[in-house]
Amino acid sequence: METVTNADRLVVRSWTGGGQGEYSQEKIRRQHMGIYEADRDVEREIVIGEPFISYLVHDAVAESGLANRLPELYRRWSQYLVDGYDTIGECWGWGTHVHGWSCTVTKDMVFYTLGVTPAEPGYTKARVAPRLGGLAWAKGRVPTPHGLIVVEVDGEKVTVDSPVPFILDLEGQPPRESPAGKHVI
Repeated sequence: METVTNADRLVVRSWTGGGQGEYSQEKIRRQHMGIYEADRDVEREIVIGEPFISYLVHDAVAESGLANRLPELYRRWSQYLVDGYDTIGECWGWGTHVHGWSCTVTKDMVFYTLGVTPAEPGYTKARVAPRLGGLAWAKGRVPTPHGLIVVEVDGEKVTVDSPVPFILDLEGQPPRESPAGKHVI
């Protein structure tokens, strides 16, 4: 996971594009002839998964116990906030900007950074395990069948207002169970 989260080793490439993610007619022509050539340093560089497949990378990073590194990976999506766009693109640096399946970052901010997931089926019990990484704070409201779970996290405290019991899992501390209601820890 060290390599997958190391920005110095990640590059954007496409089977239809050049070294900067742009379309390359020459590359496409050569591939139609059966010629496939690496256009990166295969010993040192890793091709970044496009937005639509990044959920696999994020899930693997989180499952490896490194969810606190995800906020740095989310920054890639900021390119979709420029030039008047209000939708998410299909690829890094090129393509169209109308791809809802590329919004994995929104789910990951809730599940991994804010850390709200079901601890039992149907959210009869929740788990709150914030992993802010380099962020100073995070807050959000997560809908459940029982109402909203509201979580606010900063460097000094965690506030959870939950309609269901929850397990609070803070880094470096044993998980603790809390009843439904508002708690400031």
